[in-house]
Amino acid sequence: MAAEVVSMEREDRPPSGGPRPGAYQLSLKTHNTLDYVFGVVLMLSPAIFGFANVPAARSTFLNLGFTIIGYSLFTRYRWSVFKLIPLGLHMGLDVLLGATLVLAPWVVGYRALISDAQLFLHFFLGVGAMLMVGVTRSRTEANITREDREEMKRAA
Repeated sequence: MAAEVVSMEREDRPPSGGPRPGAYQLSLKTHNTLDYVFGVVLMLSPAIFGFANVPAARSTFLNLGFTIIGYSLFTRYRWSVFKLIPLGLHMGLDVLLGATLVLAPWVVGYRALISDAQLFLHFFLGVGAMLMVGVTRSRTEANITREDREEMKRAA
């Protein structure tokens, strides 16, 4: 009976190994664009949300903003310039950046200098960066075979 359950779970998955049909997915092109937007949001956040006067917090956001834009320029995807970093490494860096945002107030030592709302911004942006990785399709439409498309249509 356990074999039947495993078999049914495998049938529910699309051939690409990604999320089930109907699950929210972000295209790689959209993820690529959002990386640059996210970098700019990080760099502007200290001024917009009122912690530009906390040097450690300001530096953290500026450095992470420049970092995401920097490695995005080197990733092998649509809006990059150098196309050197594999997508898997880029996604890992996105998760690391998100975790850094969440932990920075304590690790860098400025938690006592920011408000609860500003702390929430760290969580919101950090968890958002990690979730963006989780919902991004890792395979592009060009890499999906005809058989994969037919299987996805049948599953839908």
